[in-house]
Amino acid sequence: MIWTLPIFCFVTFAGISCLYAQNNEERAVIAAAQDIFDAMEALDEEAFRDSMVPEGFLLSVSSGTTRRTTRDQFAESLGSRMTPIIERMWDPEVRIDGPLATLWTAYDLYRGDEFSHCGTDTFQLVKTTDGWKVVVLSFTSHAPPICSRHPEGPPR
Repeated sequence: MIWTLPIFCFVTFAGISCLYAQNNEERAVIAAAQDIFDAMEALDEEAFRDSMVPEGFLLSVSSGTTRRTTRDQFAESLGSRMTPIIERMWDPEVRIDGPLATLWTAYDLYRGDEFSHCGTDTFQLVKTTDGWKVVVLSFTSHAPPICSRHPEGPPR
Protein backbone atom coordinates (compact mmCIF):
# COMPACT_ATOMS: atom_id res chain seq x y z
CA MET A 1 0.00 0.00 0.00
CA ILE A 2 2.87 2.38 0.78
CA TRP A 3 4.29 1.92 -2.77
CA THR A 4 0.94 2.43 -4.46
CA LEU A 5 0.80 6.22 -4.07
CA PRO A 6 4.31 6.95 -5.46
CA ILE A 7 3.74 4.59 -8.39
CA PHE A 8 0.33 6.16 -9.07
CA CYS A 9 1.84 9.66 -8.98
CA PHE A 10 4.68 8.68 -11.32
CA VAL A 11 2.34 7.07 -13.86
CA THR A 12 -0.07 10.00 -13.70
CA PHE A 13 2.59 12.69 -14.16
CA ALA A 14 4.41 10.72 -16.87
CA GLY A 15 1.12 10.33 -18.74
CA ILE A 16 0.29 14.01 -18.42
CA SER A 17 3.77 14.94 -19.60
CA CYS A 18 3.45 12.75 -22.72
CA LEU A 19 -0.04 14.08 -23.42
CA TYR A 20 1.18 17.68 -23.11
CA ALA A 21 4.07 17.01 -25.50
CA GLN A 22 1.71 15.37 -27.97
CA ASN A 23 -0.61 18.38 -27.83
CA ASN A 24 2.33 20.72 -28.46
CA GLU A 25 3.27 18.71 -31.56
CA GLU A 26 -0.34 18.75 -32.75
CA ARG A 27 -0.44 22.52 -32.31
CA ALA A 28 2.81 22.82 -34.28
CA VAL A 29 1.33 20.77 -37.13
CA ILE A 30 -1.81 22.95 -37.18
CA ALA A 31 0.37 26.09 -37.13
CA ALA A 32 2.35 24.79 -40.13
CA ALA A 33 -0.90 24.33 -42.07
CA GLN A 34 -2.05 27.79 -40.98
CA ASP A 35 1.21 29.21 -42.40
CA ILE A 36 -0.01 28.09 -45.85
CA PHE A 37 -3.30 29.95 -45.36
CA ASP A 38 -1.56 33.06 -44.03
CA ALA A 39 0.72 33.15 -47.09
CA MET A 40 -2.28 32.78 -49.40
CA GLU A 41 -4.10 35.65 -47.73
CA ALA A 42 -1.00 37.88 -47.84
CA LEU A 43 -0.33 36.80 -51.46
CA ASP A 44 3.21 36.12 -50.25
CA GLU A 45 5.05 33.81 -52.66
CA GLU A 46 8.11 33.37 -50.43
CA ALA A 47 6.12 32.60 -47.30
CA PHE A 48 4.14 30.03 -49.25
CA ARG A 49 7.33 28.39 -50.53
CA ASP A 50 8.83 28.43 -47.02
CA SER A 51 5.76 26.58 -45.68
CA MET A 52 6.36 23.57 -47.94
CA VAL A 53 9.23 21.28 -48.84
CA PRO A 54 10.73 22.12 -52.28
CA GLU A 55 9.15 19.05 -53.92
CA GLY A 56 5.75 19.77 -52.30
CA PHE A 57 2.54 20.02 -54.26
CA LEU A 58 -1.20 20.63 -54.08
CA LEU A 59 -3.72 18.08 -55.31
CA SER A 60 -7.26 19.12 -56.19
CA VAL A 61 -9.61 16.13 -56.00
CA SER A 62 -13.07 16.24 -57.54
CA SER A 63 -15.40 13.58 -58.88
CA GLY A 64 -13.36 11.59 -61.34
CA THR A 65 -10.48 14.05 -61.75
CA THR A 66 -7.39 15.21 -59.94
CA ARG A 67 -5.20 18.22 -60.69
CA ARG A 68 -1.64 18.49 -59.40
CA THR A 69 0.04 21.87 -58.92
CA THR A 70 3.62 22.18 -57.70
CA ARG A 71 4.56 24.38 -54.79
CA ASP A 72 6.35 26.79 -57.14
CA GLN A 73 3.49 26.95 -59.66
CA PHE A 74 1.04 27.85 -56.92
CA ALA A 75 3.43 30.37 -55.35
CA GLU A 76 3.86 32.10 -58.72
CA SER A 77 0.09 32.31 -59.13
CA LEU A 78 -0.12 34.09 -55.76
CA GLY A 79 2.22 36.79 -57.03
CA SER A 80 -0.08 37.58 -59.94
CA ARG A 81 -3.28 37.83 -57.89
CA MET A 82 -4.82 41.10 -56.76
CA THR A 83 -7.38 39.64 -54.34
CA PRO A 84 -6.36 37.74 -51.20
CA ILE A 85 -7.37 34.11 -50.80
CA ILE A 86 -8.85 33.65 -47.34
CA GLU A 87 -8.99 30.00 -46.36
CA ARG A 88 -10.07 28.96 -42.88
CA MET A 89 -10.06 25.56 -41.23
CA TRP A 90 -12.01 24.18 -38.31
CA ASP A 91 -12.14 20.93 -36.32
CA PRO A 92 -8.66 19.79 -37.40
CA GLU A 93 -7.68 16.18 -36.69
CA VAL A 94 -3.96 15.49 -36.37
CA ARG A 95 -2.13 12.17 -36.47
CA ILE A 96 1.62 12.01 -35.84
CA ASP A 97 4.12 9.18 -36.17
CA GLY A 98 7.65 10.47 -35.55
CA PRO A 99 8.57 12.87 -38.37
CA LEU A 100 5.32 12.27 -40.32
CA ALA A 101 2.01 13.99 -39.66
CA THR A 102 -1.41 14.15 -41.27
CA LEU A 103 -3.96 16.90 -40.71
CA TRP A 104 -7.58 16.48 -41.85
CA THR A 105 -9.90 19.48 -41.63
CA ALA A 106 -13.00 21.16 -42.98
CA TYR A 107 -12.36 24.50 -44.69
CA ASP A 108 -14.06 27.37 -46.46
CA LEU A 109 -12.45 29.70 -48.97
CA TYR A 110 -13.13 33.31 -49.88
CA ARG A 111 -11.60 35.37 -52.66
CA GLY A 112 -11.54 38.72 -50.93
CA ASP A 113 -15.04 39.23 -49.50
CA GLU A 114 -16.66 36.78 -51.92
CA PHE A 115 -17.37 33.21 -50.84
CA SER A 116 -15.90 30.73 -53.33
CA HIS A 117 -16.22 27.17 -52.02
CA CYS A 118 -15.68 24.79 -49.13
CA GLY A 119 -14.57 21.21 -48.61
CA THR A 120 -11.96 19.10 -46.86
CA ASP A 121 -8.21 19.71 -46.73
CA THR A 122 -5.73 16.96 -45.96
CA PHE A 123 -2.14 17.90 -45.26
CA GLN A 124 0.80 15.52 -45.25
CA LEU A 125 3.67 17.08 -43.32
CA VAL A 126 7.23 16.16 -42.47
CA LYS A 127 9.23 17.40 -39.50
CA THR A 128 12.43 19.07 -40.68
CA THR A 129 15.22 20.85 -38.81
CA ASP A 130 13.16 24.03 -39.44
CA GLY A 131 9.97 22.51 -38.02
CA TRP A 132 6.91 21.01 -39.72
CA LYS A 133 6.65 21.55 -43.49
CA VAL A 134 3.83 20.61 -45.84
CA VAL A 135 4.64 17.92 -48.41
CA VAL A 136 1.17 17.56 -49.96
CA LEU A 137 -2.01 19.57 -49.57
CA SER A 138 -4.94 17.60 -51.04
CA PHE A 139 -8.41 19.10 -51.08
CA THR A 140 -11.97 18.67 -52.24
CA SER A 141 -14.00 21.60 -53.48
CA HIS A 142 -17.79 21.89 -53.09
CA ALA A 143 -20.48 24.54 -53.16
CA PRO A 144 -23.08 24.66 -50.37
CA PRO A 145 -25.17 22.85 -49.34
CA ILE A 146 -22.78 19.91 -49.89
CA CYS A 147 -20.40 21.39 -47.33
CA SER A 148 -20.71 24.06 -44.72
CA ARG A 149 -19.01 27.36 -44.04
CA HIS A 150 -16.87 28.18 -41.04
CA PRO A 151 -18.87 28.16 -37.78
CA GLU A 152 -17.78 31.75 -37.01
CA GLY A 153 -19.42 33.05 -40.20
CA PRO A 154 -17.70 35.06 -42.94
CA PRO A 155 -14.16 36.35 -42.35
CA ARG A 156 -13.83 39.83 -40.91
